[in-house]
This record gives sequence, structure tokens and C-alpha cells, in this order.
Amino acid sequence: MRTDVAQQGEFFAIHLAIMQPGTMAPVDLHFKDKATGRFVLYKNAQTPLDHETRERLLEHAVDVLYLRKEDQDAYDEYVEQNISAIIRDDLLPPEQAGELVYKSSSHVMQDVFEDPRSGKNLQRTQNMVEAMVLSIIKDPDALWHMTAMASHDYYTYTHCVNVSLFLVATSEKLLGINDQRMLEQIGLGGMLHDIGKSQLPAEILAKPGKLTAEEFAKIKEHPLLGLQITAAHMKLRPTSALIVRSHHEHFNGAGYPDGMTGDAIPQVARLANIVDVYDALTTNRTYAAARKPYEAIELMLTQMKEEFDFGMLSAFVRFLGPKDARSQFIP
Repeated sequence: MRTDVAQQGEFFAIHLAIMQPGTMAPVDLHFKDKATGRFVLYKNAQTPLDHETRERLLEHAVDVLYLRKEDQDAYDEYVEQNISAIIRDDLLPPEQAGELVYKSSSHVMQDVFEDPRSGKNLQRTQNMVEAMVLSIIKDPDALWHMTAMASHDYYTYTHCVNVSLFLVATSEKLLGINDQRMLEQIGLGGMLHDIGKSQLPAEILAKPGKLTAEEFAKIKEHPLLGLQITAAHMKLRPTSALIVRSHHEHFNGAGYPDGMTGDAIPQVARLANIVDVYDALTTNRTYAAARKPYEAIELMLTQMKEEFDFGMLSAFVRFLGPKDARSQFIP
């Protein structure tokens, strides 16, 4: 039986497509009465959802449902568990799909960094990467929908999400990789590339000034620490492991941990290095303010150019789009 419930301030809106047919509603669902503006209970928690229910709502021009704010955690868990099916649903607008993937991935990665030795948390990243890849394959603008959610403040967990997103999208466009499973390996490598930093002292990671030689030596341990953490709980495919290990290798041989040079560095690792640096430069860190995208690109193409495969970096700049001063640096 439908009943009026408390007023608007206690609710948040979700798109109808998020509640997938064939699943169980985890919380009470409401719709908004257009005549009165009041919220009306539509379905109780733990009741099944089906296609017929959705069609009836659409026939009545209802494509938004409302949940109580106190049910946010249960809703977030439902979205995470059903994220791939939700992303495949053509009823969901692309912008909202991107928002869901970015928010869910950020929640998962925050949990990973809070408890990196939880096998369950590490396994959760794989569902997020699958949804991310599906989004990018399905919608050419998915990357921009998702990164529109990004904060300019640097958090290691959101940095990992950003790197994963850009790495999947640029691997598809710049490296011509179209196989979904390979893109998922690349995305997982990007998602976990900095997991080793969870084992480093916070005072080093957050130090506002220049690192000492000893502190930088500790920082350089994080790729191999990342492989150790993941190896204890999941078997990374070779491409994922390569990205975790080699995202700080520089084209001029001055990178770490292996000091590889030039074409000896696999293409996807060269691209991961570019994406990693670009995202770091365009977010606020304790020791440097966020640069505007064109300022970051200018720095990478001039002062830092020896670190990168310059042809790949130029392709990355073109991928971002012709903007302002960028074109003068691209051959």
C-alpha cells in the first residue's frame, strides 16, 4: 500500500535504471507525487524488481526514484554489486553512468588504501575496472563524464582512479587496444599502481618540502611493495603487474625500479608514466598547487621531456585536445 512519507530534505534522487530488474530492492523506494510534491512509498526494501514494474513507471513518465538519506550506505553497496549491469543499461544517461563509476571506484579505492591487505577489498577493484572499461567502450565521452567528477585535491585513492581511467581510454585510442580483457588488465594495473604507497610513512608522503635522499629512496620502494601486497591476495595478469612495477620508468633511463631505457620500456608502461605524471601535476599536492592542464603539458613537453617517449607524449596531448599554448610544443 502506498503511503505518504516525510518531506523532501530527507531524500536523494536516483535514476530508475540503477534499480536493475531481476534484483532485490535493498531499501525502500519512493516516487514524488507531482501534484502534492510529497514522497510516496512505492516499494518496500527486500522486494523484487522486474521489467514489468519498470515499464509501468516509464509509461507514467517516472524515471526518478527517491531513497532516504539514511539508506546511502546500503544503496552504495547495491550499486557496487550491480555496477556492470547498470552500466550496460541503455536507459541510464551516459553522464550519470560516468558519475556512478567514478564515485563507486573512489569508494572502493579508499577502502583499499585504508586496509590494503584485505583480499576482499583488492578483489572489489576488479568489478570497478570491468565497469570502467564497459563505460569507455560504450561511450566515447565516458572518460570526460567520469573525470568531471574528479577533485583538484590529491588523494592517492582518487589519483589511482584517475590514472586507471586515462590509461584505459588512451590505451584504446593511442595504442589501438580494443580487447576488453586486455583493457581490464590495463585498468587494474592503473587502479593498483600506487598501492605500495600504503606501506610508506605518512610523513614522507605528505611532506611539504623537498625529500631527503633517504626519503626518496623509500618512495622508490612503492612499485615493488605494490607487487608484494597484491601477490598475497590476487594473481595479477602480466600487463597489470607490469604497470604496477614500471610506471616510474623513464625514457632516459633515470626512472625506477629497473632503470629501463627507451624502447626497452613496454609501451603501456611508457603511457602509464605519462598519465601518472599528468594527473599528479593537475591536482593539489602538499608540496605544489595544481597546475592548469596546459601548464602541466607545457612542463612535460619542455623541462621534463627527456623522461617520456616524446612521440607518445605528443599523441597524448592531441588526445586531450588542442588547447591554448599546447599546439606550439607539438611537432
